[in-house]
Amino acid sequence: MSNIYETTIIVKPDLANDQLKSLNTSIDHFFSDNNVTIGYREDWGIKNLKTSIKNYSKGSFKFMRFNSKSDFPKKLDGFLKFNTDCLRFIIIKSSNELEEITPQINKDN
Repeated sequence: MSNIYETTIIVKPDLANDQLKSLNTSIDHFFSDNNVTIGYREDWGIKNLKTSIKNYSKGSFKFMRFNSKSDFPKKLDGFLKFNTDCLRFIIIKSSNELEEITPQINKDN
């Protein structure tokens, strides 16, 4: 049985464009290698953090919603933990529709 999940990833804000593309490509490959497609994706931009993470006071926020079997979030957790460009992330089971727009996309920093 598959469920809809959401993940928000905080990435180092000082990544160069090619590093950011490489990170996005590696995430896309990880999803495709596990036969999971990303249903919705948003880039929330660079935002201030309430508390610093690894000496960063800002972070670049990425959001994804995907449909997968219940074992995939644990695999994704392991993948993101060892990615040095990710500062923090959270993966949750979603009650939203797969392609529903989030209210965060229109908020300012």
